[in-house]
Order: sequence, then C-alpha cells, then structure tokens
Amino acid sequence: MENLSIFHIKILQTLAERYGMSFSIEELTSLLSPIFNTLTTLTSNMSSGTENQARVLEALIFLNEQGYVFLNLDTDKSLITIKGLVILNDKVLCN
Repeated sequence: MENLSIFHIKILQTLAERYGMSFSIEELTSLLSPIFNTLTTLTSNMSSGTENQARVLEALIFLNEQGYVFLNLDTDKSLITIKGLVILNDKVLCN
C-alpha cells in the first residue's frame, strides 16, 4: 500500500465494506462525505460537491489503472476487485 494515499485507502475500505455492490460516483462521493466534511473549505456547496466528485473520479481512475477497482465509465459504476481486497488485508494474509 506504499503508493496509495489515505484517500485511496478510504475509497477501497468503503467499497470493501459493501463488497459485491457497485456504486456511481455520486453515490460513492455521498458515502465518503464524512471525509470531505473534515476537509471543507469556504466554498459553496455546489462547487464543493462537484469538486468532491472530481476527486473521487480521479482516485477511481487511478485505482482502476492499478487493478484495485473496476470502473465502468459507460455506467459510471465502480466496485472493488479481489486485488483491492487483498491490498487492504495484505498484513493479515502475511501473518
């Protein structure tokens, strides 16, 4: 997990908690709202929501390229892969 940011890990954890389900970017952004609430700046809710969705999309694209999630750009849905589950639990599997 050395090249994954805390934000990437939070996305993987959120998807892992709901394994087998797929989520749109809007749904995933909503699930991650506690993280964004701690990072809130003095911006309007509309631009902040759009900005948060852009952050989630960028992170999902990166995680998709690494094979940790499957991102279907046609349906805007994503779900965690087995590789994503393994990277979250690599320490458990090594012990």
